[in-house]
Amino acid sequence: MMRLSLFCLTALALGGCVQSPASERTTKTATAAQAQAQPAPPSQQPSVAQDCAPPAYPPGTQDARMSGVSMMAFLVGSDGAVRETRLLKSSGHAVLDEAAQAALKLCHFRPALKDGQPVAAWQPVQYVWAP
Repeated sequence: MMRLSLFCLTALALGGCVQSPASERTTKTATAAQAQAQPAPPSQQPSVAQDCAPPAYPPGTQDARMSGVSMMAFLVGSDGAVRETRLLKSSGHAVLDEAAQAALKLCHFRPALKDGQPVAAWQPVQYVWAP
């Protein structure tokens, strides 16, 4: 599987990430994440991806032409590890949502900073699944 950094977009004070799963047939699209995570206060800088591979399509899902958008929020601890994930909106296929959550839990980030100190912070992300 090809390892890629998350492609992160910053909109206003909210740092959100959009990522397409690993596939040669995948078209990448970027739209703002509709997350229920709290936006970072102005004195807090959002988390930034250091090491994060996109999820691989689970076996048989591309052949079945499963597609959709898995929208999640994830908690980056002060050490940069993903501590928790929440599914905000399903792609419509549990197997795709579970693959996205599993891949996200393997990621590592530079933690958000508040007054120069690392802090835990929620971030939105969406994975676009397009066969």
